[in-house]
Amino acid sequence: MGKYILLVTLALGLSTTILANQGMRTDLETRESQADRQEIILARQIAQSAFEMGVSELRRDFQNWRVERSQIAHRGGTFDLTATGPSGGPVSLTAVGNFGDARYKVTGIAKEEEQVSGLFNGITAAGSVDFDVSGPGCSGGPCVSGIDAAGNENRRGISIPNSGTPGQDEDDVCSTFGDKVNGQGTGCDVNSRTQGLDEWIGSEMDKLRSQIEKKVNQESYDVTVCTRNGSGNGNRNGNGNGNRNGNGNSGESPNTCRMNGNSTDSGILYVKGDFRFNGQAQWNGPVYVVEGGSVRINGGGGTAQVNGSLLMEENTELDMNGGNRVQYNSEKIRDYFGSMGSLSALSVRITNRSGRIVR
Repeated sequence: MGKYILLVTLALGLSTTILANQGMRTDLETRESQADRQEIILARQIAQSAFEMGVSELRRDFQNWRVERSQIAHRGGTFDLTATGPSGGPVSLTAVGNFGDARYKVTGIAKEEEQVSGLFNGITAAGSVDFDVSGPGCSGGPCVSGIDAAGNENRRGISIPNSGTPGQDEDDVCSTFGDKVNGQGTGCDVNSRTQGLDEWIGSEMDKLRSQIEKKVNQESYDVTVCTRNGSGNGNRNGNGNGNRNGNGNSGESPNTCRMNGNSTDSGILYVKGDFRFNGQAQWNGPVYVVEGGSVRINGGGGTAQVNGSLLMEENTELDMNGGNRVQYNSEKIRDYFGSMGSLSALSVRITNRSGRIVR
């Protein structure tokens, strides 16, 4: 009996020792695993930080900044950074973060793109605009679209000033247009701006009008002007008749400027009077309407009568009657406003960004 008790005691002691050793090994392995994970996390943070440094440098000097650096000390570890590619891009950017035994790589392709100012939407109203929309619908297409026809930078469908009750403002416009406005948002994409943005829009449109007037004074072929007497200077970029005098069509003043039928034209349309699109006539470029001016779009059959952007000052009118459309198009805006100071800017866009553990 005593031997049995002694054997049991020895067995229990041995088992306790084995379990303790196993616990120590498990605890050691856990600490080592945690240390490895921590090194990977730190290596990833270093790589991501180095990658953003590279993006910042490319935004500063995209044409010329190309590097190959290694073992640069950073946050207790090191990083390697390379940027390769022809002058002007695209640029292949790679950052590798090193911490302890861990290595983490982040890669991406940087491209320089010209971005159109946030001033432009499908329709941008600087002040109060009288919207009048009628007809059965948009004949298979939205009446006003901020979806970029050039495929680059989608915007809101309509941007309006903030009168202090933004929700009500948006509701009022959407009750007129129904579901005929689309863009970045859902449903009827009308944006009632903040007061600060209102001030910026007003300032930018003042500068824009001044620059358009300068082009008019220089007799630039980029600008077609519609004046109060229904006439204006010509435009040699297209084959439209946007500058012709009116001919007394039903419902229109004899002094109304108009485009009829299947005619097209391009450039900057500067409306200082009353302009009418009839049938499937199309303007490729921005349309700027000064205070007191109006634009009426009749018919259309799904055609984008304004293929660019429609900018409207205070106390202007827009009538849309039938299956017609105003379409945002950043390419057409850049074609004619790209040289106008702050209205366009270069930015660096990162594509195909990815990260992975390499050790």
